Amino acid sequence: MIIQILLTLGLVVLIPYAYAQRATSRLIPVAMTTIGVVGLYFVWLPDHANDLAHLIGVGRGADLVLYCWILISLIVALNLHIVARSNLRLITELARHIALSDPQLPCGMSPPHSAGRTFDACARLGEK
Repeated sequence: MIIQILLTLGLVVLIPYAYAQRATSRLIPVAMTTIGVVGLYFVWLPDHANDLAHLIGVGRGADLVLYCWILISLIVALNLHIVARSNLRLITELARHIALSDPQLPCGMSPPHSAGRTFDACARLGEK
């Protein structure tokens, strides 16, 4: 009975959090709310989880919940990996753009001669 109360509290907190995330994405709040509602259903009616597990070919309802949790966790990890790679690609593009739009040489280095122009990096930075 204590575990049912703790799981219920956790799942009930999940639903308003999902609602708060609606501005970020459309799919995430729907998925989180669905998981919360289905989780509450199986917490309070665990025999139904056992029946569903037997129907699918899994021994127990708890095993079915564990397998679903593992699958969801792998999907979330893959999504986070894809987002992180996308962010790194964007940061690289921004750094290239900044480097090419405002090139600066460190003090003491002289650029290669180009058509008689002179360039003093230290003077540009206000250091001499």
